[in-house]
Amino acid sequence: MLARLRTSLTAFYGFMERPLSLWSRPLLVALLVALGLSFLQPLWAVSIRTPQHADALWLDLYATHVSSGHGGADLVQINVLHQALGMSTIDGRTLGDLDWLPFGLGVLGLLVLRVAAVGNVRSLIDAAVLNTYFAAFTLLRFAQKVHTLGTNLSADAPTTVAPFTPVLFGSQQIGDVTVQSGPGAGAWLVAAFVLGVAIVAVWHLREGKRETDERAAHKGAAT
Repeated sequence: MLARLRTSLTAFYGFMERPLSLWSRPLLVALLVALGLSFLQPLWAVSIRTPQHADALWLDLYATHVSSGHGGADLVQINVLHQALGMSTIDGRTLGDLDWLPFGLGVLGLLVLRVAAVGNVRSLIDAAVLNTYFAAFTLLRFAQKVHTLGTNLSADAPTTVAPFTPVLFGSQQIGDVTVQSGPGAGAWLVAAFVLGVAIVAVWHLREGKRETDERAAHKGAAT
């Protein structure tokens, strides 16, 4: 039993050093295109409806910047609402610790590009794990920032409301203000990139396990 396990592990470690399957390289390049397009689309979209505004105020968060409706006037009005509720305004200081996002996405893109060009199965697994960690950490960090906006309220605000957690997915009613929030096209493109790389990695792992099991079975039968 122990000898068979040792044989399986040796064969599996050998498989990890093999080049990627030919079909997976163009697929990884296609996933890189999706990652690149995510810089052109909003990662998160927020719209706010109030009785004071005929049109909804909207705010789009990109990997590199923040955009809002009416030439940036919506952001000013959103910050006025934030100040009325005692929330922090949305500016470079509020989102400052997310400035590393374009750099991180670029590093992941370069890593996957290297895997697509000259990588082996081991480097593909490394890329998939890093992609998944980066995506999960970024989403949790963003959720924590949004949570802080609604719970750290100023006591001097004109309008008194109980601390709350701003909505990330879906709709939320705060007094006479309706907020809708959710991932934008950019977030779905990043998700497609991360999930696609993970699927390619899992396929190679399953293929490696199948091959090592077959080799172990043949060797066991021969002995």
